[in-house]
Amino acid sequence: MTSPDHVHHLVLDPARLHADWKINTDFLPDYWSATFTITTPVELVAGLADALIRPTPDEAQPTVSEILTGRGWAHTTDDSGTQTLTSPDGIVQAEQRVSSFIGVRGWEFVAARHHGEYGPEQLLWRAYLHEDTPAHLLTHLADALSTATPVLRSRFAIDDSVHLTQGTEFAIGGEVLAAHKQRLAEARRFRPKPRLTTTPAPPALPRTATPVRPAR
Repeated sequence: MTSPDHVHHLVLDPARLHADWKINTDFLPDYWSATFTITTPVELVAGLADALIRPTPDEAQPTVSEILTGRGWAHTTDDSGTQTLTSPDGIVQAEQRVSSFIGVRGWEFVAARHHGEYGPEQLLWRAYLHEDTPAHLLTHLADALSTATPVLRSRFAIDDSVHLTQGTEFAIGGEVLAAHKQRLAEARRFRPKPRLTTTPAPPALPRTATPVRPAR
């Protein structure tokens, strides 16, 4: 999919390694991209897409670290300046690396059953946001990632993780449909209005004098 101004692109390509979903701009001076594996929770991908079509806020946005630490994530910084944040249940790690050659890199979010000395084990999903990703998009993703709001899942889409808390079962069909309609209505509010075009009138044909019939 391509935005109306042809600047942003959203691609779903299951054949791409570690980047099944990709949102990016054209190769402009302010290029950025966000990639997600196909198993990334839909709330994160859809939420970032929703934030992308809304107007950019004027006020300063909180950083990823400020949002996550405010919700109980552990935060460490090494000598190079690389930041690592870990969710309270230990499943998700957010990392922004600092390289002596490249500088500050983008944010990588990794969910796994276990984060060991040699990296994640039993990977669940992975997302990476380029270092030039707009601040309000990073803010939205960090907020969606760390919120305690329950998510709707079908009965057979729930695994046996000890970190999941399952609520009481209830009929959610109508609720899901209503939420879907509300989301579409919200998106249409920001749809650019079509440009009004006027078709120029055809040039007037020269008028010819009507011949006068001679009198008898």
